[in-house]
Amino acid sequence: MSKQYKMIILILLSVPFFTTNLNSQEINLSAAVDRNVISLDEPITFTVTVSGNIARVPKPKLPPIDDFDIFSQGTSRNITFINGKISSSINYTYSLIPKKTGKFTIGSCELTVKGNTFKTEPIDIEVTKETKKVQKGREQKSIFPFEEKKGIKRGVNIFIKTSVNKKTVYIGEELILTFKLFNTANLVAQPQYIPPETKGFWKEDMGKEKRSTEIIDGRVYEVVELNYALFPLTSGKLKIGEAQLNCVIDDFTGDPFSFGFRSGTKKKLVSDPITINVLPLPPEPADFSGAVGAFEIYATLDKDTTEQNEPITLITTITGCGNLRDIESPEIKIPGFRIYDSGSEVKTYESRGELTEKRIFKTILVPNRSGDFEIQGFSFTFFNPKKAQYITTNTKRLVFKVLPGEGGSEHDRFFGKGDVKVVGKDINFIKTESRLKNEALLGSTKYFLMVNILLLGAFLWIFISQGVKERMKSKEDILRKRGALSSALKVMEKAKREARRGDVKEAYELLHRAILQFFADKCNLSVWGTTEDEIKYHLREKRISNGIEKEISLLLEACNKARYSKERPDRVQFTKDVECTIKLLKSLKL
Repeated sequence: MSKQYKMIILILLSVPFFTTNLNSQEINLSAAVDRNVISLDEPITFTVTVSGNIARVPKPKLPPIDDFDIFSQGTSRNITFINGKISSSINYTYSLIPKKTGKFTIGSCELTVKGNTFKTEPIDIEVTKETKKVQKGREQKSIFPFEEKKGIKRGVNIFIKTSVNKKTVYIGEELILTFKLFNTANLVAQPQYIPPETKGFWKEDMGKEKRSTEIIDGRVYEVVELNYALFPLTSGKLKIGEAQLNCVIDDFTGDPFSFGFRSGTKKKLVSDPITINVLPLPPEPADFSGAVGAFEIYATLDKDTTEQNEPITLITTITGCGNLRDIESPEIKIPGFRIYDSGSEVKTYESRGELTEKRIFKTILVPNRSGDFEIQGFSFTFFNPKKAQYITTNTKRLVFKVLPGEGGSEHDRFFGKGDVKVVGKDINFIKTESRLKNEALLGSTKYFLMVNILLLGAFLWIFISQGVKERMKSKEDILRKRGALSSALKVMEKAKREARRGDVKEAYELLHRAILQFFADKCNLSVWGTTEDEIKYHLREKRISNGIEKEISLLLEACNKARYSKERPDRVQFTKDVECTIKLLKSLKL
């Protein structure tokens, strides 16, 4: 039998194995919201989860969501490796803000893996009118434990105050906002607290309220304190709005004719707004991580010895005062290893009046060969605002050993080892029986080859047809990518016409759509699922400069401000934004 003939038989015998391997992949797709009934100015959290026993989980396609504005809140990933089997899950989280009241349905999300399509169940959402507990787009919170003060009164006075630890900061630098309630009065009911508006800042709560007492002008006040960590997103003059507290003060004075009934005086307390001067960062080095603050980085391995094809986990920890949520995991490359990003977690806690964050990355390394290996120290560059300079810190070199696995090679793991063993040789041939056996063998071989040739033909037909489909899809993607700029310019022409008619808000809506459509076409994404985070990811993947990334972020921020602000957008500013967008998109080479 020729070598080519043997090769065909080997391929046909391998088909059942690969078919079994493909069928063994299990994919689960689900979608959920944190609540189904909301008011008009409340967001809902929409989470899409993909899980399965594959290392790389594809991203699902979102349905059209016309009745909501959609913003990406990032992703969280988890990978487990047990007994040589990989299981992955990834959560895509979005914030949906309703545009109008009514009953709506979020359609099915879709995911296609190797020709199999998975869909989620539709989700019904009811959007009601603005609730009574919401004023000026800010939620009233009942966060102060209500307690009546008993005993002798020390005078009736109550006021609030907001302050910051510094008024001049860099972009991304941590700023502590403190709210204080000073009180000597009895409160009839639970006060309603409205936090200050912090547009242009990333905001993090710093735990529960603190209680203390202070003496002011000889009077003892009970003090309730709340702290927030703010991180400015853009440079310039940013305003922290006024905080409000609505309360009812007890007027009970022990009048015998009051029959025990109490009256109260309503008070609305308002703090002063605060203006923050935000400085831009100096020119950034090429390896700048985007972190602003004071940080340390270190890396460890969960063990220093493993076996071939058995995982070992690299744990990288970054800690310090500053926002670490947008920091990407370090890139690790080791020849002869399969490398999987197992996600990360962020822990926050207060230390010396500041918010300290710890970001932990876990990377799974699966060796394909044995020997002694090392991971060279990698660097982390951040901007230190106190020193006003960029600082680079490095991890230590990590050394580990990989022992030969019991399973041997990948072939041995799949097909076994030592399945054929020669125990002896028969030299006493009986010709008549041998002839009968050969004839039976020849007949079974013909039948076997006939069946497998049909299988091979079916396999080749599927392979060729799939290739044709892939080539057609590739041509469509190429045409879409080439026409991205012209499509975006057409939408911007519509925006200009709306601006000339006086509807500048609608013009900004179209400009926002044009920017998202451009990057969706260039990066082969769904326009409904294209977010600012997705755009930043593809820009960094294409090694586009940080300056262009910031310009795009500022344009999207200007669009969102005009779309959602109650103030009427400026037409002159819109014209400038359109010209800047056209110039920027034409200069991009994606």
